[in-house]
Amino acid sequence: MVQRMMTRSVILLLFLGLVPPAHVHAQSCEKVVHAANVQLSPKIDEQELIEILRSLNSTNNKRLPPKFVIKEEARSQGWRPGRDLWSVSSLKGSSIGGDRFKNLEGRLPKKKWREADLDYKGGRRGGKRLIFSQDGKRFVTVDHYTTFVEVPACR
Repeated sequence: MVQRMMTRSVILLLFLGLVPPAHVHAQSCEKVVHAANVQLSPKIDEQELIEILRSLNSTNNKRLPPKFVIKEEARSQGWRPGRDLWSVSSLKGSSIGGDRFKNLEGRLPKKKWREADLDYKGGRRGGKRLIFSQDGKRFVTVDHYTTFVEVPACR
């Protein structure tokens, strides 16, 4: 009887959204990103990824920082794939991010993924990306989707 009441209470709390999200009890984003970066070669800009993760955390995995634009928006401002994004004056300082990642090779679990460029400093886009889902799963690739390192939840 007591166990049934406890189960119902937990279900009710989950339903009401009173149980904190997983990232509340997680390690700091600084620690998580540094640990992931140890596994990567080439390395990524840790501060940039921390900023991105915190933006995702604060928006329920829906929004990247303001510097990110989807490809459609970049095209509408004059950018063409394969060209320098920053050659369009209105996109100087921007990065591509927020578009769907299709996971055609099936290297990640089946779900709806989005992607964001990492370490973009103008010129041609490199192979570094953050891949993320609305349920909070996140992976980094530095070799254009050949390998992935999971980035655990962080705060």
